Amino acid sequence: MRKFHRGLASFLILLAAAGATRAASELPSSVSGLRLQGVSTRAVRVAVRDASGRLRSEALPAIAVLRSTPWSPADPVRDGAREFEVLLTVASLLRQHALAGVVTVGNRNGRVLPEAEQALRRTSLMGVPVVKVAPNGQAPVDPENVFIEAGSLSEAEARQLLADCLLRFGNLPPCADASRPTESELAAIQDQIARYQTVFSAAEPGSLASVR
Repeated sequence: MRKFHRGLASFLILLAAAGATRAASELPSSVSGLRLQGVSTRAVRVAVRDASGRLRSEALPAIAVLRSTPWSPADPVRDGAREFEVLLTVASLLRQHALAGVVTVGNRNGRVLPEAEQALRRTSLMGVPVVKVAPNGQAPVDPENVFIEAGSLSEAEARQLLADCLLRFGNLPPCADASRPTESELAAIQDQIARYQTVFSAAEPGSLASVR
């Protein structure tokens, strides 16, 4: 586990341990991953299991945990810098891993600064699933359905479950232009997020094994 301190926030880049995911035999042989191309992404196939059916170490998802900052939303300079750092972190993930996701831990009610929210929305539209965690277990519902709500799950549980879902379902289908998604692209993303959300909504806090 490596910790990145960039001044404005602390980012944790974590690889999902094989022991924290379901048995390889229960996983698909391949799923849809992502490849970074400039400022956009494109879908690629990722082999999950090798010829003998074992989980490939190269397929292990990378999860970035982004924590909110105590700064006031009225500070546009720091808010804009936060947006840049979110996107920089996502780009760093995708340069090294085809399967990647983000867990964002907001304030008590799960909220983040407006510019960070905008960057997280763009992250989702690029095909990277974003899970929102609120310390009080009540993350705000996203009217566009481009985020996954962790409910009462802890940060560690959300991280583990996101890695599991990435191996089961793959990344979200990326938009050709994340700044201008089409109706069909948004609908495809929402359909995939619904699959993730079903798993998260069914998970009971404390029921996931090997959380770390």
